[in-house]
Amino acid sequence: MMWILFVASLGTNYKAMKAMQFNNAAEQIKNGLSDGAITVQTLENLAYNSEMCVLIQNRFGDTIYSFDMMAGKCLIHNTNTFALLAYRQNAIESPDGIYYTEIPNRRFNITTMLYVTIIGDRTNPDGFLFLNTSLEPLESSERIIVTQVMLIGILLLILGIGISYILARLIEAPITRIIKSAEILGSGDFNVQFDGHGYAETEILAETLEYSAKEIAKVDTLKRDLIANVSHDLRTPLTMIKAYAEMVRDLSGDNPKKRAEHINVIIDESDRLSDLVNDILDLSKLESGSQKLKLTEFDIVEHIRTLMGRYKLLSEKNGYKFIVSMPEKFMITADIIKLDQVLYNLINNAVNYTGESKEVYICVMPESENKARVEITDTGRGIKEEDLATIFERYYRTEKAKREVIGTGLGLSIVKEIMKLHGFKYGVMSEVGVGSTFWFEVERKTES
Repeated sequence: MMWILFVASLGTNYKAMKAMQFNNAAEQIKNGLSDGAITVQTLENLAYNSEMCVLIQNRFGDTIYSFDMMAGKCLIHNTNTFALLAYRQNAIESPDGIYYTEIPNRRFNITTMLYVTIIGDRTNPDGFLFLNTSLEPLESSERIIVTQVMLIGILLLILGIGISYILARLIEAPITRIIKSAEILGSGDFNVQFDGHGYAETEILAETLEYSAKEIAKVDTLKRDLIANVSHDLRTPLTMIKAYAEMVRDLSGDNPKKRAEHINVIIDESDRLSDLVNDILDLSKLESGSQKLKLTEFDIVEHIRTLMGRYKLLSEKNGYKFIVSMPEKFMITADIIKLDQVLYNLINNAVNYTGESKEVYICVMPESENKARVEITDTGRGIKEEDLATIFERYYRTEKAKREVIGTGLGLSIVKEIMKLHGFKYGVMSEVGVGSTFWFEVERKTES
């Protein structure tokens, strides 16, 4: 491309520069003649430095100054008077008083550049200035330069291909290493190391892939735990149902009292199994985004008071103490069924993990005119600080209290998804040996 552009523009650029050189020389000569500052030595130096022939005639055609730079090959020094008169007439008739052309000199088989301009007023000229140079050096030089540039271009092309190959190999090396590591990652080895040293971009890519590998490893671990926990939680009630069904069949079928006890166990375990399946389905719908909210306006204080009535039997039978602290009224807009799931999960969680005092605190605290904070607090062992970040993950459980903890392990995950769906803030505070507080914020209904 460089060679083609050079060849195409060399001759044109040279002629344009030569024409500009003629213009500058002509202006210098005319200015010198008008103020009398030019000398023969100045004219010769100008003609020599510009490699051109110079001829100055007065208005009558008499020669005032002549310089033949081309040693007899100059057009203006080897032409007849009629031709010079024709050139002068062309200059007079031109719009700017300048006649410029390229004329083949057949006598010497060369092409010459001719420049004629008027000295003085074009309507009554004082004389004429003729400038002439040969283009023959350009043509011979062009052949040499074109050949040289072509050779240089070929060498540069070969060098460029070599450098490109080396650079491509250098750039390819870290990418190839990353690809091989990615293939290992795809086979299930999450401990693979990504080596992207060499370039900032590949190093960033390697760091990103290593982070992704760690996160995928967490997901894989969570998946295995999920399968293990679901299998365990499904197997336990199914085993109980089968065992008590066999007892009814073989032992207590004719004993109404024993049969009723065994059937109640079967019903309880069936309910537990149903709860687990429902929780899995609810969490799946929430995480997929297919679950839609049915917003209604209600008083959360009155709703919690009504809900706590359902824990009366648990309080009387097992000695649990529910301490409630709430304002008189606080209207909110939310999905009442989904909010019930949140409250049941958090209260049941507090019941499962509270301390020997069996105290559970339910508190609604207005934080501003339009916002309130709901807190459910237990007095259990608390949660270690390093576990707080994962407490809302699926099937996460802290160390169990002394009594058996009943639940699917999906409750806090469901709480998280419902809070996200409402756009409510939520969180947990805990101190080991003191207890834990799960909280979420609700907003007052804005009057329209």
